[in-house]
Amino acid sequence: MVSGVSLNLIELGHFAAYLAFFVAITQALAPLAARVFKAPGLRTLSVNGASLLFLLTTVGGLTILYSLLTNNFSVLYVASNSNTHLPTFYKIAALWGGHRGSLYLWVWIMTGYTAAVAYHGRSRYPDRLPVIMAVEGALIAGFYGLVLFLSDPFTRLFPIPPQGQNMNPLLQDPGMVIHPPLLYMGYVGFSIPFSFAVAALLTNWKSELWIGHTRRWALFAWGFLTAGIIFGAWWSYYVLGWGGYWGWDPVENASFMPWLMGTALIHSISVQERRRMLHTWNIFLIITTFALSLLGTFLVRSGVLASVHAFSAAPGQGVYLLTFMVVVLTLAFGLFLVKGGYQQAEESFISPFSRESMFIWNNVIFTVACASVLLGTLYPLFLQAATGARISVGPPYFDLVMVPIFLVMLVVMAIGPLVSWRKANVSKLRGRLVAPALVGVAFAALVAIVWAPVYWTAPAAVGLVAFVATTIVTNVVRAVAQRRKQHHEGPVRAFLATVLGNRRHYGGMVVHMGILVIVIGLTGSGLFAASKLVMMAPGDILQVAHERVRFDGVRHVRGPDYNAVQGRLTILNNGAHLLPEQRVFFGSPMQVERPSVNSTPLRDVYVDIGDEHNGKWEIHLFVNPLVNFIWTGGGVVIAGLAFSLSDYVRRRKRVAVTSGAVAGHS
Repeated sequence: MVSGVSLNLIELGHFAAYLAFFVAITQALAPLAARVFKAPGLRTLSVNGASLLFLLTTVGGLTILYSLLTNNFSVLYVASNSNTHLPTFYKIAALWGGHRGSLYLWVWIMTGYTAAVAYHGRSRYPDRLPVIMAVEGALIAGFYGLVLFLSDPFTRLFPIPPQGQNMNPLLQDPGMVIHPPLLYMGYVGFSIPFSFAVAALLTNWKSELWIGHTRRWALFAWGFLTAGIIFGAWWSYYVLGWGGYWGWDPVENASFMPWLMGTALIHSISVQERRRMLHTWNIFLIITTFALSLLGTFLVRSGVLASVHAFSAAPGQGVYLLTFMVVVLTLAFGLFLVKGGYQQAEESFISPFSRESMFIWNNVIFTVACASVLLGTLYPLFLQAATGARISVGPPYFDLVMVPIFLVMLVVMAIGPLVSWRKANVSKLRGRLVAPALVGVAFAALVAIVWAPVYWTAPAAVGLVAFVATTIVTNVVRAVAQRRKQHHEGPVRAFLATVLGNRRHYGGMVVHMGILVIVIGLTGSGLFAASKLVMMAPGDILQVAHERVRFDGVRHVRGPDYNAVQGRLTILNNGAHLLPEQRVFFGSPMQVERPSVNSTPLRDVYVDIGDEHNGKWEIHLFVNPLVNFIWTGGGVVIAGLAFSLSDYVRRRKRVAVTSGAVAGHS
């Protein structure tokens, strides 16, 4: 029975969402109105409206959550995505488990970012802040239009059903609870640099004055997007039952493309801050990265893709999203073409062999990688629209194109930090590269000999990983040795002083080490995995690679909202048990296979159970070497990013202490 409080609260949330929509429109138009009516005071409406906008959106979001938690099936979204058997954990996740709720979460996060920028910018860039807020307000109003008029999560249902439908069984996993919000924090986060860039173009704000502010927002967005992609791969691996973590699905690519361009942007901003170069190119990267975020939203929510990761869309939503995306990007790129040249500062000569040129090559590589993924993702859609023919561009294309690109990327990653700004000392650089190169060749030869015959990418990848890792380690060792010589410190004190004194640089090096760990995991699990699909009766033994597994039969189990047939297998090598399941969820006809995994640092034994025929069960067994390096490397990347960002906190504290000391002296 739905309580009166729950019924009334959803109406309050609906009203708050409409108010937020009008506040967003006001926020977008206030600076223009201030100029037209020559009333500068109206500009403050954009800044002051940001907090109100977030508050109203929060009220709406909390009422949806409350309706999910109290089983308010008078709300169509609740009845379509939740029921009384669903655990509380997944009732909360149901907010983003369906199309309408996930769009509302998108807007909610965007208003949160906007409020944070408004708070951050009042004392740092108050004259440009109203225009930045106006751009954000226009974006929020556009998404609110989709939410309220085509994908309304507050829509009521009558008569009220006694029971709701179940959430998609594939989404009932802790990884699904974490993965989408992280991705949205990444996607939406890139709207902040976009708003800075558009505001700069509109107001002739020189980029050297604002690019440093956007870097931290870009880093936050990139970090969340990275974590979302890693969690998404982890979820695919542990839930979908095919033994892999990345299939170059178009929806997976939708998040990977802005990640690639965002990575190029972060590196390129460093050049601008250090050498006052690439101003116009950085604005192009900012707009392109956000454009790819919008494209990903369109692909996932328009209904043009059939994917486990995509949402089904009602008529009109795809057209709205496409129109909104075209309008936003046409205006942004048009403004860039007209006024982008104003941002270009004096650039000094770039030596073809300098750190600047290495960063430029880095940008080229990431751009080519993104273009390759974009081509492979969109070509089937264009071909189908033009001719009606259906084709699939899958792993063979992406592996053929992307693997060489990423190997070249590793070379640039190794050499770039060792090359001097302006012009490199070739003989000095050669001396620094000899030892890492020898280590890389040794590891490549070892892989080629021990695992022969093996595909060429394995020794190439391992050799380059060893090469890059050695350059990073020797770089740190040289810096510590130099400090010890200058300050006569012990090795531990010198190391801590070196690393903590330049957190931004060494945080980036930790990120690079995390990428190397991920590459090891991708190489091991991609090239050395083994699997077998067989029918097994109780007592049968199956061997894959060096692992022997015995099938002990099945039993029936009951979960909180499902019934399952659970397979029982024993790994004879270590005595561990594997318990894969076939689940049938209440209120859903879908049968879901849930694999079971036994992990060690060096390998996973992964098993999935299928259907039964004549007393035998279909068993799919995988042995995946080094796959846990992927998740570990992702953690190292996020740790390195957090360490790098802590440099901003340190500098703010140092400025505050200095300011306080000056005030006290006065």
